[in-house]
Amino acid sequence: MDKDLVTNDHLQNQKHYINTKLIDIMEYRQSRKWYVSIAVVGLFSFILALMIYFMAMGKDVTDGWKEILLLMLGGFVGSFAKVIDFWFNNQENDNKLLEHADD
Repeated sequence: MDKDLVTNDHLQNQKHYINTKLIDIMEYRQSRKWYVSIAVVGLFSFILALMIYFMAMGKDVTDGWKEILLLMLGGFVGSFAKVIDFWFNNQENDNKLLEHADD
């Protein structure tokens, strides 16, 4: 009987340890997602601000640089859309981790 209690207690401790590690992983991922989101939004805003600044000052950007800026802006629009999608629609990975924590 004591052996069953020790085994059950050991099993509960393992489950608790695994759950705390899963929570640590989720917190780590969440903090990194903040950094990536801030970087993408910052770069998008910087490129957009540069384009508005050059238009307001009446400076003409050469054709080569204009194409590069528009390509960069187009690339960051896609990244920006992914950031918005993540923060408002997509929490599947964290939900999967929580489901496995229940096991």
